Amino acid sequence: MAKLKQILSWLAVVAIGLINGVLEDIMFISVLVPNMPMSLDLTGDMFWYVTVPMAQLLALGVTGVIGWFFLGLAKVPRLITFWACWVAARTIFLLQVHNPVEDVVIYVLWATFWCVLIGVVAKLRRGDRHGTDVTRAYDTVK
Repeated sequence: MAKLKQILSWLAVVAIGLINGVLEDIMFISVLVPNMPMSLDLTGDMFWYVTVPMAQLLALGVTGVIGWFFLGLAKVPRLITFWACWVAARTIFLLQVHNPVEDVVIYVLWATFWCVLIGVVAKLRRGDRHGTDVTRAYDTVK
């Protein structure tokens, strides 16, 4: 029974990674576009610095919470699997709609950035569980 639970857990990590790759566009179309002021050009100069990260964070807010609290996304192998599925789904989707390779690379870099941040948080939290309180390290320096 434990083996089945572990297999289903890994399949769920793969599934949320794939879902996250497509969920970005759904969040962009259904959340960002209707709720942003008309004066902001979401596809102009600020697209790569504001719009893409916001859409990715909205999608990651949904799938990341599920992955972190229920699927053990804080563990590095699961995080790498999630990242690989996210990048694969995003790359395939963007290339299917004929985006330039340079644009796909930017999306992949943003996804990698978010997963590295998740990994850093996971590492800091693991250190805290083993009796190493990161915030107390600053007290000894003072």
